[in-house]
Amino acid sequence: MPPLMPEGTEDEMIEDGQEIQITPDGGLIKRIITKGRGWEKPEKGDKVSVHYVGTLEDGTKFDSSRDRDDLFVFELGEGRVIKGWDLGVATMKMGEKAVLICQSDYAYGAQGSPPKIPANATLHFEVELFSWESIKDLAGDGGIIKTVLSEGQDWETPKDRDEVRVHLSAKAQGASQPFLVSPEEGLEFTVSEGLLGSKGLGLVVKTMKKGARAHLVLQPACEWHASVPQASPGRRFLELVGGGAPSEGPCEVEVTLASWKKVEDVTPDGGVLKKVLTETADEYKKPNEGASVTIRYHASLSDGTVVESRLEGDEFTFVTESGEVPEGLDQAVMSMKKGEVATFEVTAAYGYAAAGRAATATGAAVPPDAALKYAITLVDFTNAPETWEMKDHEKVAAAIVKKNKGNVAFKEGNLKKAMRDWDQAAKIVDYDKDFADEHKAGSKDVKKSCWLNTAAAKLKQGDWKEAEKSCTKVLGLEPGNVKALYRRAQAQMGLQDFLAAEMDLRKGLSEDATNVDLLTLSKRLKVMSKEMNKKESKMYGKMFAPSAKSAEPMVTEAVAAPPATSSEPHSTPAAPES
Repeated sequence: MPPLMPEGTEDEMIEDGQEIQITPDGGLIKRIITKGRGWEKPEKGDKVSVHYVGTLEDGTKFDSSRDRDDLFVFELGEGRVIKGWDLGVATMKMGEKAVLICQSDYAYGAQGSPPKIPANATLHFEVELFSWESIKDLAGDGGIIKTVLSEGQDWETPKDRDEVRVHLSAKAQGASQPFLVSPEEGLEFTVSEGLLGSKGLGLVVKTMKKGARAHLVLQPACEWHASVPQASPGRRFLELVGGGAPSEGPCEVEVTLASWKKVEDVTPDGGVLKKVLTETADEYKKPNEGASVTIRYHASLSDGTVVESRLEGDEFTFVTESGEVPEGLDQAVMSMKKGEVATFEVTAAYGYAAAGRAATATGAAVPPDAALKYAITLVDFTNAPETWEMKDHEKVAAAIVKKNKGNVAFKEGNLKKAMRDWDQAAKIVDYDKDFADEHKAGSKDVKKSCWLNTAAAKLKQGDWKEAEKSCTKVLGLEPGNVKALYRRAQAQMGLQDFLAAEMDLRKGLSEDATNVDLLTLSKRLKVMSKEMNKKESKMYGKMFAPSAKSAEPMVTEAVAAPPATSSEPHSTPAAPES
């Protein structure tokens, strides 16, 4: 027999015949006869249906639902059965068959259950889990009670921003005919918004999978939505989906989650928002940087004005991250799978920004700072070689190309894109330990340039800590790099770490004693240090000076940052490292 395993053991490690210790004290053990299917297990409050055969340790049978040919149904975790059952059945999957070995503390204890079960008896129950109805109090106050009728497909459930389509019918509790049935095509709404401004149904669908069907009992609401007339059909429906019901009593609702459109951010800052219209479940690959992609798309302004349109028979092919299209279109397409259809909302920063775009032969002009809407079908794509597929010299070449793109973005004032490109360029050649010497030198140069450029951009943003980190990376490769020492000193002055800044400036001047930038920054450092010393002297003087009115509380002056005119680090060079 396989060894005893603790509860929580991964399913793939469990074998038929395996014994699992469910409780730490060993008082409840489960021996698997037949593994169940799927991954879901019943939860507290669920109505489970099982067959069982109960025996004493000597094999004497004292009870059997199989002999009665009648499934035993009970609510799990509600104390309706012995403790060993509540705990043991909760570990089982659909179709699982197992023996629950319950010591007396998890069975009938010292009193037993005469005449068949003696005191302090250890019992064996062969249990087979046939099904369960998942019953949940979604609102936590009894307002919405949900019973799962069908689990649905896959594992995902809708999120707040997703747009769902449901079929539902509603009737007064106990009535034979519904008073409301959704249209044949169903009802669509955004999960977080619910229907008619009421969020109850949104709360329900967030717990459902695609194709799932549930029965709801909705209790009467205490308050009504003021904007909907009390006697109107809209009021009755609003009460229904809001977790309430007509004032005469509870409602029963059957709801099926037909489908939903996923809504997600493509970029971390929310600049490109995606809504999936048609998924391609069998596909998993997406275009990478440098991929050749073919799309059909329609682009418009927020008011619907068409600015670009390339539909069937007039497909558009371009290379991602090549600068051929706005960054938002690049990011959108790189988030898609072959055959997928999606819409995108793109902010001006990811479109044509402040420059806008002149009208073309096929579309209207894009005004400055205008947002765009895209409807895109990814027809096909061929990915560029991945980094792990490249040879050493190819990695260095790819990193240089990426670095140069960052330099262009920096000169155009797009710091966000520039830093992203530099970061990606450095990562391409990050693992260069096994490179040949000539390629390792090229890798080192790329990383130094990218990190120095990133430091310059971070200084420009006033992000002293990140600027310091980037310079430290450079100095890890080349301890005497004057630019890295200079920029790190700037960052340290921004952090008011004057001692560290002085050490870096001294180190830099030992490498290049006539460097004008280093000499100028050293003078500025002396001025800043002097100003700080004056402020500290003044502050401590006030703190420890004799008080004319000792009974009055002492008021101290906080240390203020030096004035911007004298304390800000020297501005960074406009041009990035080549």
